[in-house]
Amino acid sequence: MDLRPFYHKFAWAYDLLQTDAVIPRVDFIQAVLSQKGIGADSAILDAGCGTGRYATELAKRGFRVCGVDRSAELIAIARNRDPDAVERPEFAIEDLLEATFPRLFDAVLCRGVLNDFVEDGDRRAIFQKFSAWLRPGGALIFDVREWTKTLDRYAKAPLHRRRVALPNGSLEFQSETVLDIESHELRIRERFDIEQGGERASTENDFVMRCWTPGEITFHLSEAGLDEIARHSTYGDHDLAWSDRLVVVARKHVQS
Repeated sequence: MDLRPFYHKFAWAYDLLQTDAVIPRVDFIQAVLSQKGIGADSAILDAGCGTGRYATELAKRGFRVCGVDRSAELIAIARNRDPDAVERPEFAIEDLLEATFPRLFDAVLCRGVLNDFVEDGDRRAIFQKFSAWLRPGGALIFDVREWTKTLDRYAKAPLHRRRVALPNGSLEFQSETVLDIESHELRIRERFDIEQGGERASTENDFVMRCWTPGEITFHLSEAGLDEIARHSTYGDHDLAWSDRLVVVARKHVQS
């Protein structure tokens, strides 16, 4: 996977542009875990943790959280989040396809990451990793862009713009999405325009995401020894920005 500037050069802008409500989504995640007998003091891996918003909130609720991301810039922000908190996650810079851990986790959370795995081999490998990281009976919660919903969403609105204020200036972000029907890929062009102190700077980049089908998810879960438990359209919210997502809950086989 190529380095996407949003996760590296513009990591400082991530939380300015991604303003989803973390607390109600963590409420949903916590409720799902509780239903599976996974409560406070359980060990959770936040795989692809970004700037650590979800990991930090889960740690506040008593979970022992390890957050990993391949972006050193995002992890730096995560490590500086709520420095005075009594309970804080541990964070590590790791490529998910290469990561190993000295212990097993009671739950793995993977949000907004799996669409970045474009190649078939990588998509298979990440589910094998999920299984390897979980204890028997452990829970997996993840989301993907579901192809038919994504097709409908971006056919109607391929262009997204957002403007946020900066000290003595502003940041304008734009993304334009082209759909590849045959491959289920999103070919995306991002643009960052910064005006600050009377000076302007622009950066453009192209990258590719690949959506998932329900059948593909079922196959990879089964192959990795994971039982699907439930599917949801959201993390319990009504955010239209997530109208193309599928949230899946699974559990690792318990050996008899």
